[in-house]
Amino acid sequence: MGAEVIYSIVDGKGKQSTTEINLPTSVSLADAILFAQEMAKLLDALIDGRVTRIGLGFLVALPGSLKAVAGANSDVEEGARFQFRTAGNYFTGLRLPTFDEQYILPNTDTVDQVSAPTAAFINAMRSGINLTGVGGSGTIQPADKRGDDITTLEFAREQFLRTRGRTD
Repeated sequence: MGAEVIYSIVDGKGKQSTTEINLPTSVSLADAILFAQEMAKLLDALIDGRVTRIGLGFLVALPGSLKAVAGANSDVEEGARFQFRTAGNYFTGLRLPTFDEQYILPNTDTVDQVSAPTAAFINAMRSGINLTGVGGSGTIQPADKRGDDITTLEFAREQFLRTRGRTD
């Protein structure tokens, strides 16, 4: 199994959730850290909550350009599900908690895939992030848990979940 990048996200009520992105085994530790930080910027543009930390089996410093606080109306139960297909024709996906509703098309549950922040995130998931401009050694391509490159977005839509441990 390759590297796993785990993002912790907090909403305006202080509730936390996580999402993860898998990288292939060929990624160096230095490139995995740079990838994690660059992808955090793309996630930050898409969510109303706040990325609070990044994990690669250890914590990674957050880039300085992220939000200082979560949006007051952000909620980890409100999110967006991105379902991808890999080069080997496998499904893989992730859910972004606290997804910003401004990136949902009006009167639908469909993510606006042409908005600049959403398009940048989808492109990074499908084509990778070139890290040479930030001291890395090339483009890092997200993968599924088998290390199979993500190539196609199948769908992106709003997804609501109940908070774990909730009693009401």
